[in-house]
Amino acid sequence: MEESIYALIPQPVEMAQKAPMHRSKHPGTMPPTFSTFNNPGAGPGFKNVGGATLAGPTDMVKRSHATFGKEGNARKPTDMLKKGTGIKPVQNEPAPGGFAYAIERKPSVPTANQCAEERQGEPPAPTKNFITSNAVENILAVPKRQPEGTDWLKKNNYGKVPPYLQKIKGEIMDEYEYIRAMQQQQSEAGPPGMRLMQDDERLSLINDLKQKWDDVNVLYQQTSVLSLASLDTIGKVKRKEMYEAQLAQIEKDIEKLSKKNIYVKEE
Repeated sequence: MEESIYALIPQPVEMAQKAPMHRSKHPGTMPPTFSTFNNPGAGPGFKNVGGATLAGPTDMVKRSHATFGKEGNARKPTDMLKKGTGIKPVQNEPAPGGFAYAIERKPSVPTANQCAEERQGEPPAPTKNFITSNAVENILAVPKRQPEGTDWLKKNNYGKVPPYLQKIKGEIMDEYEYIRAMQQQQSEAGPPGMRLMQDDERLSLINDLKQKWDDVNVLYQQTSVLSLASLDTIGKVKRKEMYEAQLAQIEKDIEKLSKKNIYVKEE
């Protein structure tokens, strides 16, 4: 901050005034509305049901016998409930004549004595020497032959490519052929504004260029500018260079037209 003459004299500081202390309008000796805290010895109930704010007689609602019940209903500790002294359930007496089942009951299970008496008339069960019989059966039994091992070299498809690999390989080749056909189609379509030259037109231009090359070559051979000794003037040198440039350009044109696809501008 910049220096000012008004800051030379200190200004008085005002003291903050404290707010007056809050005092409730309800007296501290009155219980809250519907308070369940009763006076000592008064028992359970509610106090200040009406919400009175002034001290006065209590309007507590007392509940009689709310803790241990009436005094006459109390049971002495020695008078405990013993076995057989309680209330017994009422049992209905059976109907006269007894109970009759709707279906015939199965015969009862025979006792051990009855089973022994029945077995007395039966012939005795044959006894078998299991040790001797097992030994005879093992001696007479034919030994089992071990199964021969599989010769994997004699399988029908041994050394051959699995069918699923052939299928995948065929799908890959089909994709390559499709991509190659798309590229060839795009190359044959040519750039916009150009057309593909027909073969007869291309061959005709090649023949014309060959004929022109023969004519220029005849003129080049007939002139006396082949030897370096005869190049004594500037005109002869320029004429020799002109014929050589024409022959070279015709050869380049023939080489370009020898390609398969030639695109020319549409008229």
